[in-house]
Amino acid sequence: MLEAIIFDMDGVIVDTEYLDFQLQSDYIRSISVAPHSLNHENFSELVGRSGQDLLRRIRHLSQTQATDQDISIALEKISEEKYKAETAKGLFRKDVLKIILFAKENQMKLAVASSSSKKHIKKVLEACGILKDFDLIVSGEDFQESKPNPAIYHYVLKELELEAEKAIVIEDSPSGIIAAKAAGMQVIAFEEKRLQIDQRVADYVLKDMDAIFKHIVNLTKSSP
Repeated sequence: MLEAIIFDMDGVIVDTEYLDFQLQSDYIRSISVAPHSLNHENFSELVGRSGQDLLRRIRHLSQTQATDQDISIALEKISEEKYKAETAKGLFRKDVLKIILFAKENQMKLAVASSSSKKHIKKVLEACGILKDFDLIVSGEDFQESKPNPAIYHYVLKELELEAEKAIVIEDSPSGIIAAKAAGMQVIAFEEKRLQIDQRVADYVLKDMDAIFKHIVNLTKSSP
């Protein structure tokens, strides 16, 4: 029986992943020694990455002489831009509300496991009016390694006192999908066609949040 639904945030609850992709791409081109050699596929490799992993990848792509501090400051400015309350509210996928209501009606726990900072997670969820709906909110900044390391998802299971087979995760990025699968959970991927990312590791790839909602309902009905 399904007992918990765990959401990633960027690219799932809010459609910020593509905005982040655009803002990061512009920044990397601005510091790159050979900006014209970079393409869509190069930038797609950054989707879902955070922390030191993201810094290493940006440095590798750009071959920049900028310091980690310089890059971190620029990334924080990007985060402040994409997480403005009005931006988050406008990018909120409102069919998430159907899943939240269904979970509450069926005594399921709800959690967010995002690579974003706790400050930004709470800001976005507050802007969308759903902050108080979650039993647990976990940020990747609290872990030494970011997704695809499964530590964040192992932690969620521990805190919710759940076995992996009792929970399902909604993700979009390859790193997030791999992390959730490595923690032993079923994963539904929110289909992303604008970016060149591989979502095939997910158990299901569905086109929108309404399709995900209906699938969760069907999974619940078919569970023993």
